[in-house]
Amino acid sequence: MPESNEQSATPSSKPASLWQDLEYAAAILAVGGHDIGGIRLIGQPGPVRDYWLERFEDLSGKPCRRVPSNTAADRLLGGLDIPETIKAGAPVLSKGVLAECHDRTVLLTMAERLPQEHLGIWCTTLDQKRVTTARDGITQRSDTHFAVIALDEGIDDEATPAALNDRLGLTIDISPLSIRDVGDSEFTSRDINTAIAQAPNIPLTDRQYEAIALLADRLGINSPRKMLQAARVAKFIAALDGKQCADDESIQTVLRLVLLPHATQLPQSIEEPQEAPPEPPEADEQERPDTEQHADQHEDETETLIESSMANLPADLLAALVVRAQKSRQRQTRAGKAGAVIQHKQRGRPVGSRRGDVRRGERIDIAATLRTAAPFQRIRSLHANDDKEIVRIESDDVRVKRFQHRKSSVMIFGVDASGSSAHQRMSEAKGAIELLLADCYTHRTEVALIAFKGDRAELLLPPTRSLVRAKRALSQLPGGGGTPMAAAIESIELLSLSIENSGATPSYILVTDGAANVSRDGTKSRSAGSEDALTAAKSLARRSIEGILVDTAVRPSPRARDLASALESVYLPLPNASAHSLNSSIRVLQGQ
Repeated sequence: MPESNEQSATPSSKPASLWQDLEYAAAILAVGGHDIGGIRLIGQPGPVRDYWLERFEDLSGKPCRRVPSNTAADRLLGGLDIPETIKAGAPVLSKGVLAECHDRTVLLTMAERLPQEHLGIWCTTLDQKRVTTARDGITQRSDTHFAVIALDEGIDDEATPAALNDRLGLTIDISPLSIRDVGDSEFTSRDINTAIAQAPNIPLTDRQYEAIALLADRLGINSPRKMLQAARVAKFIAALDGKQCADDESIQTVLRLVLLPHATQLPQSIEEPQEAPPEPPEADEQERPDTEQHADQHEDETETLIESSMANLPADLLAALVVRAQKSRQRQTRAGKAGAVIQHKQRGRPVGSRRGDVRRGERIDIAATLRTAAPFQRIRSLHANDDKEIVRIESDDVRVKRFQHRKSSVMIFGVDASGSSAHQRMSEAKGAIELLLADCYTHRTEVALIAFKGDRAELLLPPTRSLVRAKRALSQLPGGGGTPMAAAIESIELLSLSIENSGATPSYILVTDGAANVSRDGTKSRSAGSEDALTAAKSLARRSIEGILVDTAVRPSPRARDLASALESVYLPLPNASAHSLNSSIRVLQGQ
């Protein structure tokens, strides 16, 4: 493990204070890890992480159950027990890993690579404290209470899924620590047992609950789970410190361990309102009621607690929160996305099994085939008239693997090159195309460009991933003339059909102010042009192709809104559209 240095360690994560937080985290998990979900431990493998895990096992008195993130769903939930099913002659379900981890702590290795299809299993089990297995007509429910230690070894933008992070109460980054920074143990097994008995009796005042909620709000944390976890952690900390109730110091520790790792903005203090000149009191209101004085005192105490918590946060750590939020947004808003999901016989992501025939080029699923044949072995051995101890498989038992993969996607830009503002629109489209192409190689996204002006629409750029070709096509495009909207929409529809026939998934961005003034036959007429445009839009809508209409008029135009309604597309009024705003709309369209 690289040693921590002055440049990499922030003041809040100095070795001494960071190791103290790790000591608290181990003790909190030992006291009530099941109630707060667990901890996300960020950092690469090394002696510090190994020592901390040993320290936690000593405090909890139980070894952790190591579960790799790529463990199959059948192993997590449980499935058909083939040997027992063969013996019994009837389906017998086995317990899954999650049910076996009841009243233990799960060590989820490489949590940043947890498959998306397994994320729901983990989150549902943590929420419901129960595992439900339904196989071959049998349903089995098992209660399971466990805490999760998610080992996040992600590099660059790799990270544990946000849904799982939301269910883990604690988060600590151990990267700045080296083995020389490890300090003495602050807690013993006796402290843990005492805290387990005392924690349910630790009270939190209304002022402390309100302070936790306000701290979460000022840090941009919207999840109610984090507030509940913070309140529980405050009780555990007070119990570990031998206190009868939580105090300001407990809240500050909660801020570091629970809230700050999930902050999305710098905490903003509420400005004090300017005091108005005092008004002379009326004769019957010389003194304020005691209830109002008590409420003001309560507000002052709450604000004092919040300010004291904020005062202990170093400025450069708060700046780091902004950097982390920017990385998170970049991770969530990558341009481009693979197309629709299709089935395949040999390649792609496995998504289960089904009845099939291997003679048709499909791959046999041995485990699923054995599970299907297992319940019938006793009957088949009786009819076989021999004593051979073999597994008898019939053609109806054969199961083949199912695969699916995503098709490539093509984004079609339809750009209105008519009128005096054509140059501006083309500049915006060019910038958006360049931003999209910057990441198209990793996301299998292509772009195409259709420009329309005068009396026709022209395909300037067929589907491509070449940024050079896109720049060349956009560089010398003259503008001016009418707006043949119907021809543009028909061109988008024809190109979309061609893309679908090639096996890709089309979508489109139509950049226009909606002022159609050229009919389909080339006649200049605003009424005929608008009518033909709506007809073409309804035809494209029947193809169920996703799209966005970007209204670039000075003010949101009713004509553009009606056209978007006929297209059944997203309407995006952007009078001052920019390349970045157009690219953001593409990301919204593609669900990124």
